[in-house]
Amino acid sequence: MGFFTLIFPILLGILLLFIIFWLIFHPKYALISLVAIIIGWRSVTAFIAFNWPKDHFEKPANSITVMSYNVGLFGLYRDKNSAPRREAIFQLIEQQKPDIACFQDFYTSEKRDDFNNREDISLQMGLPYRFFSSDFNRNGMQHWGSIIFSKYPIIQSDKIKLSKGPRSESLIFADILKDEDTLRIINMHLESYRFNEEDYNSIEKIKKSEDKGLVATKGIIEKMREAFIRRAKQANIVDSFIRESPHPVIVCGDFNDTPASYTYFTVKGDLQDAFLQKGSGIGRTFASLSPTLRIDYIFAGNTFAVNHFKKLSVDLSDHYPVIANMHLIKTQEPRK
Repeated sequence: MGFFTLIFPILLGILLLFIIFWLIFHPKYALISLVAIIIGWRSVTAFIAFNWPKDHFEKPANSITVMSYNVGLFGLYRDKNSAPRREAIFQLIEQQKPDIACFQDFYTSEKRDDFNNREDISLQMGLPYRFFSSDFNRNGMQHWGSIIFSKYPIIQSDKIKLSKGPRSESLIFADILKDEDTLRIINMHLESYRFNEEDYNSIEKIKKSEDKGLVATKGIIEKMREAFIRRAKQANIVDSFIRESPHPVIVCGDFNDTPASYTYFTVKGDLQDAFLQKGSGIGRTFASLSPTLRIDYIFAGNTFAVNHFKKLSVDLSDHYPVIANMHLIKTQEPRK
């Protein structure tokens, strides 16, 4: 089923074309495609945001702006000299003025002549409070993982490993104190397909029908299959953690899965998808492979009112940043 979720937009488009075709040539058969769309309506409404885009937005008083962004290690392995890309990402973050910033694929270092991105972002962006997963380390001085930055004090924080093994990442959370309210911010980077350069070359062969023996196809499918299974297990862990939260919850992350997936619906539960509340269109957040991949999300509990959402289509990482503004409207209710 995981593979079908990736081609959901194509399947939806085919069904719509069938409806038009049958309405012209055999109207009663159009009901077949219409029933199929109705059965999958939950996925349709998770895929498309039916809101009119706004060019201008004034931040309401007492609201918070939340940013989620897979920063792609600030171009560490993408560029021979990553400094210009890093500087551009810093400028983008500074322009958005987030109160809470959740980054995935975050890199920082204490080595001389390297970038201490933890300290620099805290100082330059006015986000003095932070919690970093530091899932991968080299020589105790270079660190990779997910991080939460906050304008508001963090009164509690921790991380939960999402899977076993040396390449596993963590769910991290930070309980922040805003005025008299405690909010729980959750950030995560769920299992990726772990495609390497050879895999991307294989995908190009498949696209060009050059994979005669289906060797490349089998390798790609096996990697994807394993990732679907691991993400499903991780989604269950995240869902349980959200259910146990004693505070209003905001969830950010790179889920590496689409809005039609088990991962999406399990993590989302009864939370609000900020994109669906105030975004528009398809909301693509991943710059490669397909023009329909929305895999980066900001969710908020029903204790929040979502005021605004935007995605920035900037070519600085292979992901686009997403930003939501919201305010608390009522006290937390237990997740059912």
